[in-house]
Amino acid sequence: MKTGVSYFGVRRPKWVFEDMKEIQSLGFTHVLHTWSEEDELYYRDTMEEIIAGTVELGLKVYVNSWGVGRVFGGEAYSELVARNPSMAQVASDGTPLVAACPNHPAFLTYMHEWIQSVCKTQVETIFWDEPHFHFEKADLNRWACRCKSCCEGFQDRFGYPMPTILTPDVKIFREDSLMDFLSVMTTEVHRLGKRNSVCLLPPWFPAGLDRWERVAEMPFVDEIGSDPYWEKTTPHETVQKNYAEVSIRIQKICNAYGKEAQMWIKNYHIVKGHENDVAESTRLAYEAGVRNIFAWSFRGSEYLSWLRSDDPEKVWKTQCEAFARCK
Repeated sequence: MKTGVSYFGVRRPKWVFEDMKEIQSLGFTHVLHTWSEEDELYYRDTMEEIIAGTVELGLKVYVNSWGVGRVFGGEAYSELVARNPSMAQVASDGTPLVAACPNHPAFLTYMHEWIQSVCKTQVETIFWDEPHFHFEKADLNRWACRCKSCCEGFQDRFGYPMPTILTPDVKIFREDSLMDFLSVMTTEVHRLGKRNSVCLLPPWFPAGLDRWERVAEMPFVDEIGSDPYWEKTTPHETVQKNYAEVSIRIQKICNAYGKEAQMWIKNYHIVKGHENDVAESTRLAYEAGVRNIFAWSFRGSEYLSWLRSDDPEKVWKTQCEAFARCK
């Protein structure tokens, strides 16, 4: 049984290791450290030290492409598009977006450099966090990407200009683009001797990667997972339904393709009095057969105020107890 938790926001190794000791003492097997654009630019050697110290304490390490290019999930700021505006995704209405395009050569170059930096450390697994094309919850009809690279690629593939509406051909192109991107990235990570884990956005988000079996088919993807997090107002019954369905789907796909299944449990924005949703979602993932379960994030996200749960201490206690029951 693998149990893990994400960790971010602290870059002084002395204090990081105090938290790692707590995590290890509670029986966790893994920690996910985030590696943002800021880390790549300013904290590269510090991150190497943090990962080495974490491993020395007996924990295995995942590293997350946190918010990089806004192609991946996370609260980290991204400035890649500000530095190179030609890299930006373009919405269906022609508006440039804050996210980089996974089809743009400059973004691919940056990601190769990111991989080289991270894989020099003692990391076990590279965690590809929710790879997706940009979307906005407020307007799901506004999609991406129609940048120059995408329009040229679509024209070459289908023989006509890319439409401004999300046609079946556009959906195919978007999914193939993300698959090509992940293929290049996971192949490079495998060549450098590390594992690949791909976390897929839940099916109700228009991420552009709908056929999860295609990811499971990739030769250098070692595990796939998902994170069907809920909103503050989501009814308990819906939380249970979503976690059961997504856990079963992930486990079934992984069984079919010989991959390891992973599920993520929400430990942020937990409304006071609803902490049991944490325990129930953990139970449902375990009952579906998943034996690799992580929580986002450490101590109920108490130190990132935007994510902080109402009672982070209770959330953390609930999650630790839920993991103990699994074991």
